[in-house]
Amino acid sequence: MSQKIACVLVPDLPIQLEQQRRNLSLPILIPHPLDHSAIFAASPEATEAGVQIGMSLYQAQQMAPTALVIEPDELAYHSCHGAVLAALQAYSPLIETADLGEFLVDVRGLERLHGDDAALASALVNTAQAAAGLAVQVGIAAGKFVAEQAARQAPANGAVVVPPGAEAGFLAPLPVTVLPHLPGEMRRRLALLDLHGLGDLAALRKPAVLRQFGAEISGLYELARGNDPRALDPTAPPLCLVRSLRLAGPVSERAVLLNALQRLSRQMARALNAQGYHAEGLKLTLYTTSGAAREIGQAAKPPTADEARLGRLAALLLGKLSVSEPVVVVALSAYPLRSWHLGLHQISLAERGVVPPFGKQARFETALQVLVHRFGELVLRVAALIGPPVPLPVTVTIGDEGRLVSYALGGEENPVVEVENTWREERDWWSRPLRRDYFRVRLPDDSLHKLYQDLVDEKWYLDRSWPIL
Repeated sequence: MSQKIACVLVPDLPIQLEQQRRNLSLPILIPHPLDHSAIFAASPEATEAGVQIGMSLYQAQQMAPTALVIEPDELAYHSCHGAVLAALQAYSPLIETADLGEFLVDVRGLERLHGDDAALASALVNTAQAAAGLAVQVGIAAGKFVAEQAARQAPANGAVVVPPGAEAGFLAPLPVTVLPHLPGEMRRRLALLDLHGLGDLAALRKPAVLRQFGAEISGLYELARGNDPRALDPTAPPLCLVRSLRLAGPVSERAVLLNALQRLSRQMARALNAQGYHAEGLKLTLYTTSGAAREIGQAAKPPTADEARLGRLAALLLGKLSVSEPVVVVALSAYPLRSWHLGLHQISLAERGVVPPFGKQARFETALQVLVHRFGELVLRVAALIGPPVPLPVTVTIGDEGRLVSYALGGEENPVVEVENTWREERDWWSRPLRRDYFRVRLPDDSLHKLYQDLVDEKWYLDRSWPIL
């Protein structure tokens, strides 16, 4: 059975929760738990004024001067998130957390219990709304991206169902800015070419798109057409891992707090290594005798699961935090590095969760993590293009007037609908000359393949290099 995914979305969960708890109608800005100078969440009124997640708090306040700045209550946000997750597990054990208040649920085979997709969507809305006590939106489709966009287009406490085959038509009116992790330069070039909607992009032929933007747009182009083969990943890293320690009594001595932190750092490193995660940020929270919470956070650059590095970062955070009263509980929160939309996953630890601290693999992984932090995750995809897969020998059928009719690979015949382009490459590579006739062909499923005839040995091959230009 093909995929059927429900996206259950509690939009702007922190904002909804703060508005409900405080009975507020003013615009709201919530700083990031790790960096209070950056925006973590903003109410719709603030985003309409130009506020964006991640921008500086100072800049956001200039754009929305009437907005109320509220300290983040991360524990409450994650508690609400966990309540919705627990409620959805009654429908399916296969659930992927996409973001805070956003879940992707495998809902295949639930028709017998809930009827058609509309009835199932309504049931999911009611369940999630009861668990969160907040407005919920649901989208159902055959792929992740379409389900997420359907949920975002749904009304409050409502749902949108996109039937199989209708994905491209549903996505066509949406702006290209909904594409995940769309680079700013690519967004600018799309606008210059008057490509503002997903339908505008999807209407173009893929070779033309690749020639204009390069291989980095390939996955985004497929998403714009409604093609999203990504499987649900229930093993995706959690949003946050927390380890806490209640002290034997109220403590004011820094040395005692530092010992407690080193113990928590060991526990956190074991938890991260056991699941193959790296922490991209760490937060220290100290709960005092009056019930107040003092906290401070910082990004880990590069992300790490090394006990020594986690311990040093935790000690650095403690040194920056001033505490005026005794502490009763120490808590350490780690934020695992999460995968992105095109399937580039975090650099995992060794298969069994153990990496020699000074081994070649450890140095290699650290170097890759530094590259990702400096230049973005796309740098790994570009690097992966170096050294393409070796060509595969194929048997080609030639028809009348030398027309390429089909090619056979592994006993399977692949008819050629159209030869889109042909060209010859000739060059001397040391003592081994290269002479090839290339053919870019289209198959019945509209996919492009690149074949060539080696004019030296007169054999045919399927060229698997990327991109297909």
